[in-house]
Amino acid sequence: MIKKKLSYYNYFLILSLVLIAGYMVTSILFLNRTNSSGLEAESYGKTVEQSNAIIQQVYAMEASAYGYLLTDSKKSYNEFIDNKNALYEYFKSLHSHCHDFQVGEKQSHHLKELLGVRIATLEKLILRDTLHNLDNRIRISFLDEGKKQTDSIVSSLEDIRHQSELKQSENRLKAIEANENAMFMLSFFGVVMLFIVFISFTKMKKEILANEKNTAEINQINVELKSMNENLENFAYVASHDLNEPLRKIRTFGDLIKSELEHDEYDKELIISHLSRMQDASKRMQQLIHDLLSYSRVSRQYELADRINLNEVVNSVLIDLEVPINELHAEVVIKKLPDNIRADTIQMRQLFQNLISNALKFHSPNMRPKIIIEATEVDVSELPSEEIKVNGHNQYWKISISDNGIGFEQKFAEKIFAVFQRLHGRSNFEGTGIGLSICKKICENHMGGITAISKEGEGAAFFVFLPRNEHS
Repeated sequence: MIKKKLSYYNYFLILSLVLIAGYMVTSILFLNRTNSSGLEAESYGKTVEQSNAIIQQVYAMEASAYGYLLTDSKKSYNEFIDNKNALYEYFKSLHSHCHDFQVGEKQSHHLKELLGVRIATLEKLILRDTLHNLDNRIRISFLDEGKKQTDSIVSSLEDIRHQSELKQSENRLKAIEANENAMFMLSFFGVVMLFIVFISFTKMKKEILANEKNTAEINQINVELKSMNENLENFAYVASHDLNEPLRKIRTFGDLIKSELEHDEYDKELIISHLSRMQDASKRMQQLIHDLLSYSRVSRQYELADRINLNEVVNSVLIDLEVPINELHAEVVIKKLPDNIRADTIQMRQLFQNLISNALKFHSPNMRPKIIIEATEVDVSELPSEEIKVNGHNQYWKISISDNGIGFEQKFAEKIFAVFQRLHGRSNFEGTGIGLSICKKICENHMGGITAISKEGEGAAFFVFLPRNEHS
C-alpha cells in the first residue's frame, strides 16, 4: 500500500516536473519568439525610417544644388556640401543595418552606386555651369537626367523596404505558427498558461496598432515627398523660364542700346526707354528671387514654443500696409482674434501680410475696398480638409479674411495655393505666384490649413485653420 502510494507520489512528482519543465520550455520558446518579433518589427521600422531619411536628404541635396545654380550663393553651395556629407552618413547607417539583419544587402550595394552617380551628376552640373555658364537646354537635360537618377534611387529604396517587409512577413508567419503550438501546449499545461496566452494577444494587439501608426506616418511622409518633388519641378521651371525671361529682356535691350550708341547721332529718349525696360526686368527678377527665398525659409521646420497675440500681429501688419490702404481708401475691420495662441510671430506676420495685400491688390475698381478679419472656434468635424484632420487636434481657430474684390471662379480654389500659379497675367496684376503658396506652407507648419471660397465679381474669403491649444 505504501509502495503504491509512493508510486502515486512519484507519478505526481514526475507529472509536476513535466508540467514545470513544459511550462518553462513553453515560456522560454514564447519569450524568444516575442523578442524576435520585437527585433524584426524594429528592424523593419528602422529600414523604413532610414530609407525615408535618404530620400529626404537626396531632395535636400538637389534643392541646395539648384539653389546654388539659381542664386550663385556660397551659402547654397555649402549647404550642398553639407547635404552630400549627411547623405553619405545616412547611407552608411542603412547599409550597416541591412548587413546586420541580412536583408537587402544586394540592393544596398546597388543603391550606393546610384547615389554616387546622382552626386557626380550634380557636381558636374555645378562645375560646368560655373566654368562655362551653360545654356538652359543643357541645364534642362541635366535636370531630366537627374530626375531619372532620383527616381532610380527611390525605386532602389523601395526594393530594400520590400525585401525587409518580405522578411518580416516570413518571420511573422513563423511567429504565428509558433504561437499556435504554444496555445496547444498552454491548453495542456493548464490555467497558468492561459495567462501567457493573454499576454501574447495583448502584445500582438500592440504590434498591430504600432504597425498601423507606422503605416499612417509613412503615408503622410509619402504625401510630403510628393509635394516636395512637385515643388522641385516647379523650381526647375522657374530656372528655365521665369528667371530666363528677364535676363533675355535685359540682354535684348542692352544690344539695342549698344547698336544705337554706335551711331554718331543717337536717340537719347530711346536709350532712356530701353534702360527703363531693363530696370523693370531686373526688378521682376529680383522680386522672383526674393519670393523664392521666402518660400524656402517657411519650408523649414519650426519649433512653436512661443504664445503670441494675433491682434497685435495684424495691427502691426496694417501699419506696414498703411500707404496702400490710404491710397485705396480701404476699410479694414478687425474683430477679436486669438490673443494667446502657440505660433511663430514672423510667419504669422507674413501670413496676414500676404492675405491682406492680396485683398488690396485684387480690389474692385468700382468699389471702395473693405476687408473683414474675424475668428471663431470650430470642432475638428467642421474642418473642410481631411489633410488638416490628421494632425490630431480636436479644436481649431477658424480665422476668415474676406473682401469685396474681384474674386475668382471657385474651381480655381485649390490651384491658387500651388507654387508659381497665377490666375491673371502680369500685365494686369504684378506678382510671382508664390504668395499664397507661402501662406499654405505657414499654415502647414502650424499643424493647420487654409482654404478659399469665392465667386467671380463678388469678392473672396480665405479661411485659416490653426490648432486651438490649451489656454488659446
